Amino acid sequence: MSSSNPRLSKLPVHINVLNSPRKIRSATASSAKKLASISTSGNKIFSSANNNTSLKKNESLKRKNNDSAKENGRNVKKVPFDSDYSARVPLKKTSTTRGRIQYPPPPAPLPKPPSQIDLLRDENSKLKKQFEELHKEKTEISAESTQLQNEIQEEERIEKEYISDIDRMKKRVANEEAHVKEIEDSIAILQRNRNVMVENNSKLTSEMRAYRNELEKANESIAEQNKKIINNTNQIQEFTSKLQEYERLRRKLHNDVQDLKGNIRVFCRVRPLLESETQNIANFKFPKEIPFNRKISLVSTKTNYLGEKKESLKEYQFDQVFDTLATQKDIFSEVAHIVQSVVDGYNGCIFAYGQTGAGKTYTMTGPVNATPETEGMIPRAVRLIYELIQDLKTQCWKFTLEGQFIEIYNDNIRDLLVTDPSSTNGVKHKTIHDERTGTTRISKATTVDLDCSNTLNQALKTAAHNRAVAATKCNAHSSRSHSVFMIRLKGTNDNSNETRIGSLNLIDLAGSERLSKSESKGDQLQEAKHINSSLSHLKTVIQGIRKDSCHVNFRDSTLTWLLKNSLGGNAKVLMLVNLSPLESSLSETESSLEFARM
Repeated sequence: MSSSNPRLSKLPVHINVLNSPRKIRSATASSAKKLASISTSGNKIFSSANNNTSLKKNESLKRKNNDSAKENGRNVKKVPFDSDYSARVPLKKTSTTRGRIQYPPPPAPLPKPPSQIDLLRDENSKLKKQFEELHKEKTEISAESTQLQNEIQEEERIEKEYISDIDRMKKRVANEEAHVKEIEDSIAILQRNRNVMVENNSKLTSEMRAYRNELEKANESIAEQNKKIINNTNQIQEFTSKLQEYERLRRKLHNDVQDLKGNIRVFCRVRPLLESETQNIANFKFPKEIPFNRKISLVSTKTNYLGEKKESLKEYQFDQVFDTLATQKDIFSEVAHIVQSVVDGYNGCIFAYGQTGAGKTYTMTGPVNATPETEGMIPRAVRLIYELIQDLKTQCWKFTLEGQFIEIYNDNIRDLLVTDPSSTNGVKHKTIHDERTGTTRISKATTVDLDCSNTLNQALKTAAHNRAVAATKCNAHSSRSHSVFMIRLKGTNDNSNETRIGSLNLIDLAGSERLSKSESKGDQLQEAKHINSSLSHLKTVIQGIRKDSCHVNFRDSTLTWLLKNSLGGNAKVLMLVNLSPLESSLSETESSLEFARM
């Protein structure tokens, strides 16, 4: 509280400083006593005021009585008598006129003494003023008491906060003591660990000395090994260069061997008899004379004009002949040389020729649910390419492999790898030859990256589903088109700056049966005509290449134009002539053998 407040000047000085609970309690008690005394004096003032009020009522009654007495004695003149009046008031000199009595003037009226009512009124007004002052003082004291109560409450709140702070500080001190205890325990543990570590350090120091000695020996050994590694690296480089030279020599010698064998070779295969076939078997003979597995003889019985039956023996010689016991693996062992030539950077062509039902599709692709033993030439060739490429990676070769699968139907090219064949109706495919690289591709045809065997298997399934087939008298499921699986291969070697580009065409030709025997009609008759025409042109081209003709017309058919880069030049060509073992197909067998003899 401020000391300039005049209303608070009567309060004790010690009330202004309440800095302890004891002072607060004493100040509260003194304030209560003072309020009690003020209320007592106020009651006295109120009682005196009531008495004054009763006196006023009595005075007013007396005044009424006096007024009524005056009304009754208004006509009676009272002259005040005073025996000393003559002595106090001198008489005036009268005139000598006789007969008149002169009276002295009346004295001045005396001032009235104050009445008891006036006194009571004055006292009452004083009391009222005193009461008002006391009431104001009470109001001021009440305000001061309220302010003191607020200050007391504030001090109590501060005291509680102070006590709570003390409690918190005590808890904190307890926590700190516990923390100090934990730290002391940790220090003790660390001290023990330090002692253990000092012991371990001494052991490790001794071990480090031993290891340092071993490390020095190991460094000496490493230095010796580095020298050996450098020597081995130099030897590896020498061996790599020699290996590359040997690879070039192997490639050259392999190509020379293939040239000596002939760039165009003919293999003959007689398929085994199927379980469902109960017809007579043709009389085939496989002479076991040098050269082995090169000849096949066909014994036929003919009746002359006299009705006499006469056996005739025709013998044919090819580069390789496979009897009915030959497996897919046996045939591919001879085909693998052409695949090696393709990886070496040459073009290769393998096609199967024969009448319908002679086993061309089986030889090239295998059965529908093929096993590793019954797989055809196409999956085996691609797998061998993968293996050869993997081996060449050790000589820093990198290869890419892509393929297209098409068919030639009525001299028109169709894409066999499209998911919806109807969407390609009206699309014209063209054969594009790259004279610089010696490769061939088909425009607007689907190209797949042959990065794994799964891609190859999916491509073969799609092509088999899209290929044009029809039923003939020779076979209920006859291929009516030439299917061509085109594989393009490119390899690069960054160390030797060499590049290899090769291509392999794997062809399953359409059935070569005669028109009279197949009994084709309508559209199938036109198909047969186109098939036989293209096969005839193929024979003419191959004969021209074998005779080294100055001009070979590849443009006579779509098939020969497509195989231009795979038949001429340094290309390696293999024709697989497939024969039926049935006697009923004897005439077609003779026709196929004559075609292969060329």
